[in-house]
Amino acid sequence: MRASPRIALAVIAFTAVMASPAFANCGSTAPTEHPPQHGRTDPALLARIMEQAAQSMAQGDYNDACTKYRMVLSVDANNADARVGIGEGALGEGDYLSARSHFQAVIDAQPQNARAQQGAGLSYVMTGDLTAAEPFLHRAVEADANLWRSWNALGVIADSRADWPAADAAWSAAIAAAPTQADIYNNKGMSLLQRGNAAAARTAFERALQINPTLQTAASNRRVSLAMLGQYDQALAGVSEQDLPAALNNVAVIAARRGDRAIADRLLAAAITASPRYYELAVRNRETLSQPTAPPRRRS
Repeated sequence: MRASPRIALAVIAFTAVMASPAFANCGSTAPTEHPPQHGRTDPALLARIMEQAAQSMAQGDYNDACTKYRMVLSVDANNADARVGIGEGALGEGDYLSARSHFQAVIDAQPQNARAQQGAGLSYVMTGDLTAAEPFLHRAVEADANLWRSWNALGVIADSRADWPAADAAWSAAIAAAPTQADIYNNKGMSLLQRGNAAAARTAFERALQINPTLQTAASNRRVSLAMLGQYDQALAGVSEQDLPAALNNVAVIAARRGDRAIADRLLAAAITASPRYYELAVRNRETLSQPTAPPRRRS
């Protein structure tokens, strides 16, 4: 067998579970607004504020959520749920160090707080320190097996060291905890792609897209799985004009790795033509593909 050319995919990826809004507040030390005072603080009022904060968090309005959580902490400094909420908001804003400090403050007071353990673990995952993240995540799922984000992260960690039994256990537990979370199926599909199991990966990506048809990472990864199965035309079916150059490049890379060099060259030429600007990656890939491959080594 001749050596495959070393050409590169456009980005395909695991999906994360955080986003970054334009304005960051959760990690700040801005003055805290106090809730209206009517003599003694009304527990029902604090409960309503917490409920409103949770709704804002679910909508991705981290600024509003953290403002409300700070209101609660201004009159109830030991409220662990409000402190965890601010940590979650900081995670969403991408302020991972501030998030970690909030989660750690809760862990110091309540070591069994599963959400705080999860948040601390995720803050390490998002900064690339998987070794530091793992014990927090294990403690989180030991305390609450329904924390799907912890299982999801443990699956990614297991994949990073090719520990497939641990990865399978993590993906199964994540799906059991949250069977309608598209991100889990996308990440499980990535795990299967790493092992070369393109057929099973395709099934996982298609399940992700059934749940969330707009999940672009799953759509891109599905195309890669189809290309790995040699289904090049199907891999490119329905691709938008905007995504077409990267899709053509990725399918070409997989075709080259399968030994279909003529198809790969044709697809790379199409990628360069389809791109509205100079597509350096596809140009480099085509140049690399044109280089002679090394002859097979004779066995002595």
